[in-house]
Amino acid sequence: MEPETKSTDTKNTSASKKTDRGRCCLIGVLIPVIVLAIGLIVRQWTTDPNPLGRFRSAAGEQAYKKAYLEAMKRLPEATRSLDIETGFGTVRVYEFVNEKSPFETPIVLLPGRASGVPMWAENLPDLLEERTVYALDALGDSGFSVQTSVIKNAEDQALWLDQALTGLKLTEVHLVGHSFGGWLAANYAQFYPERVTTLNLLEPVYVYTGIRWQAYAKMIPASLPFLSQTQRDRILAEIGGASEIDRSDPLAKMISDGSAYFSPQLPFPAPIELKRLTMPVYAAFADQSFIHDSVKAYETAIAAGNNVQAKIWENASHSLPMEYPQAVDREILDFMKSHE
Repeated sequence: MEPETKSTDTKNTSASKKTDRGRCCLIGVLIPVIVLAIGLIVRQWTTDPNPLGRFRSAAGEQAYKKAYLEAMKRLPEATRSLDIETGFGTVRVYEFVNEKSPFETPIVLLPGRASGVPMWAENLPDLLEERTVYALDALGDSGFSVQTSVIKNAEDQALWLDQALTGLKLTEVHLVGHSFGGWLAANYAQFYPERVTTLNLLEPVYVYTGIRWQAYAKMIPASLPFLSQTQRDRILAEIGGASEIDRSDPLAKMISDGSAYFSPQLPFPAPIELKRLTMPVYAAFADQSFIHDSVKAYETAIAAGNNVQAKIWENASHSLPMEYPQAVDREILDFMKSHE
């Protein structure tokens, strides 16, 4: 089955079939998104004695990194991995060089909460066919990046990313962000618009609309510690629209371990000043997104300005780039090329 789309562009776009892994990983994606959102709200009312993102235990860190490395095996082999020093910590970056297109503006991938670089396994092959790609683990989140200084606000969030890109000697990039990575990309673009050739937002949260209350209502019961695994899985399967949860998938396990064992200490996502996003923006929303009201987000994106190309993908969930990788990849690659 191919996804139908609603778009500001009247041209029909062919789409690849929805991947089974996309639906299987949906649960893993939803858990950390909602858990982080709840945690961020709680942090407004409490004070954590340790203001840095960190793993809660050595055993938890070991379990997470084992799943991370296993999930990384599904990606193309990186040209090299780098640990870039910034004023807020060390950022892990993987470089994937396309030697056939050395002069094309590179792509920088920003993952969703607890997803890290492995989430791009389905997308990297297509993107790498046409451009050099840099994929990084977000600072202050689970992954191989290590936070050493407090990230206080949106300016700090943009600054550490700018320092990382400077360390990579990248002056202009095509930014691609999913979920909370979409907010991180948009936040960076509003502070450093001259460095962003195009901004590509895949199911972004807190950019065009907030998280819907139904998400909180469903996820809070699922997070209760006294529930049995069977009860919790039943709730989570209902949320994700899946018949069962595949806990053998290394990506799903990595995301689950990241949300369970890592304590992010990040500021609540500040509203994006949409008028400051002066570069071409591609914004993709899923009609079956459990996270937010996609129609409202779409309408807000369209109203933001003529530089926005927005689309609602039908029969798609919050795991859009995992569900329809080839179709999404083709669309953003064409968008990048047309605005370069």
